Amino acid sequence: MTEVAANKAQSSLPDPDESGTIEIRQLGADNIELIREIDRSEHIDTQYTVKGGRLHSERVGFDVPQWDSEGHGHHSSARRITEFRPIVESGAALLGAFIDDLLAGIAIVDPSFDGSTAWFAFLHVSRAYRRRGVASALWAAGQEIATSADATSMYVSATPSGSAVGFYLSRGCRLAEPPHPALFSKEPEDIHLVCPVTS
Repeated sequence: MTEVAANKAQSSLPDPDESGTIEIRQLGADNIELIREIDRSEHIDTQYTVKGGRLHSERVGFDVPQWDSEGHGHHSSARRITEFRPIVESGAALLGAFIDDLLAGIAIVDPSFDGSTAWFAFLHVSRAYRRRGVASALWAAGQEIATSADATSMYVSATPSGSAVGFYLSRGCRLAEPPHPALFSKEPEDIHLVCPVTS
């Protein structure tokens, strides 16, 4: 973990519970295995779809489990690691959010994804650390990286849950019109959004 400690981002945000600070660290590609440590479980009560070019929400009720730690299916940690390792090795930034040196969340940002468009490729905050500013801190760090690469917009393929879509809408994202063809073909049920990059 030497590389983790050596590549700390410059900003640190106060934790709302005053039990520590949220520290964003830019990690090396070898730290992609940390995805296994994220508890992605949550209860979903709102889900979004896109119909006629507009967002529609509906009430649902189901639980999303933690990553499958043994298999290699779509919702397994192994599948996500295999998917995102080459993206990070090709230059995307792997960001870790830590509170008191404990991993709270992970994001992956490709600042040179498609011309002047960056790609916020991955964002997960462990269940125990949600609603404490972790996602906002990772988003802000991603915006800084995109700005440094002269990107003017950030593309997001968001899980269609109310919490995920609501978060990105609160950051100023809007429906991508049209969605990016490669990303849409990969995740057609996601909500495809684009957001201006702010300095």
